[in-house]
Amino acid sequence: MPMNELYFYDCNLNIKSFAGMLENPTQCYKFFWLDSIMQLVARGENEFTFLEVFAGMIADAWYAVKEYHLKLGPKSADGTSENLLEKAVNKLSKNVDVKNDEARDIIIEKIKSNSKCVNAELQSLAKNVPYRLLSSFVQELGGNNPLWNSTGKIIDYFEIVNTRLCLPYVIKQARGLDKKVIINKKWHNFLVDNMVTIRGWIKLKKIKYLQDRNPGVPGLIYKLEPEKDKERKLENVRKLWDCVIDINGVGFADIYSGQSIENKYDIDHFIPWSYVANDELWNLIPMDRNLNSAKNNKLPDLNTYYKKFCDKQYTLNETVQANEKARDLFEKCKQHNLNSIWPLEELYIQEIEKEKFSNVLYGRLHPIYESAMTQGYDIWERNF
Repeated sequence: MPMNELYFYDCNLNIKSFAGMLENPTQCYKFFWLDSIMQLVARGENEFTFLEVFAGMIADAWYAVKEYHLKLGPKSADGTSENLLEKAVNKLSKNVDVKNDEARDIIIEKIKSNSKCVNAELQSLAKNVPYRLLSSFVQELGGNNPLWNSTGKIIDYFEIVNTRLCLPYVIKQARGLDKKVIINKKWHNFLVDNMVTIRGWIKLKKIKYLQDRNPGVPGLIYKLEPEKDKERKLENVRKLWDCVIDINGVGFADIYSGQSIENKYDIDHFIPWSYVANDELWNLIPMDRNLNSAKNNKLPDLNTYYKKFCDKQYTLNETVQANEKARDLFEKCKQHNLNSIWPLEELYIQEIEKEKFSNVLYGRLHPIYESAMTQGYDIWERNF
C-alpha cells in the first residue's frame, strides 16, 4: 500500500510529512535509522538510546558490506567510501570476530560492547541523522538554518513543535550516545498497526538508493541479508503448514495445480516477496515446488486464485484455533511473520465466519496487489 493510502489516526497525524521523511537522501542513513527504530518498536520498546538505534543500523548494513562489498553512499575524490556505516562495519570487522552472515542480534551485542572502536563514526552520525529525519515536519527551518548545528537548541525546538504538531518522536537530552529517542504515544499505534507497510516502504526506498550507488550489481535486493536469515524467517511458517497439512489429510491441495501437497512444497509469497519485502503469514501459502520457480516474481490472477488462497488461510486459522500443537507453532511465528497487530485482532481469531475472514483478508491484500500491478508486476500465466 502506498504511503499516501495510510489512513489518519486519532490525533490527525501528519502522514504527508511522515511520507516525506525519506525524500532527497544524500546518504543512506535515513533508511537505516528509521528501520532500526521500527524494529525496536516491533519489540515493544518506545524509548531507546542513540547507541541502540545505531547498533541496529550497523547490524543491518553488515552483510551487504562484508559479503558483497556494496557501497552505501558516495565515494570521495580518491575513490574511498565516505559512508559512516561502511566505515563502522569495516573497522569493527577488523577488531571483532563476527561472521559475514552472523545473526542480527549477535552483531548488535558485539557492536554495543565494542562501541569505542567506532566511536568517531557513531558521534558523527549522532550530529545530524536523528534530527534531520524530522526535517519534513519542520520545513520552516530550511536545510541551512544554523539551528541544525546546535543539538541542544534543536532538541528544545522539537519539544516546542511537538506540543502543536505531534512529531513521531522527540529526543531526550543526555550525554553523547546516551541521548534517548522517545516515540510519541500518539504515533505508536500507527507505527505498530502499519509495521509491515512502513518497513516495506523503507526497504523499497533503500533498495532504489543503493541500486543507484551500485549500478553494476545485479539482484541487489537479494544481497541485503543472509540467505539463512531468509530461511530462518520461514522456518516456523513451514512447521505450521506441515502441521496443518498433516491434520487436514492428504486432500490438502496446491491452489494452483489442484494436486495434493504432502511434504514436497515451497512456501510461496502470494504477492511476490520482491514487492512486499516481508514474510507475513497472511501472504504465505504452500505451493508445488516446481510451480513456485515458474511463478517467480509474478502475481497470480486474483479472480482465479484468491478464493482458493483464502480457503487455505481459513483452514490454517481453524486448525490453529482447534489444535494445541498448531497453536503453539502459530505463536512461534509471531517474531518474524506476524509483525502487524491487525492479523491477530481481525483475522486469526476464534469463531470468525468464513465470509468475514475473506473480507478482512481481501481488504488488506487487494490494495497491495493493485499497487504491485501499478508498479509493473506481471500476471502469472500457467503453461500446463
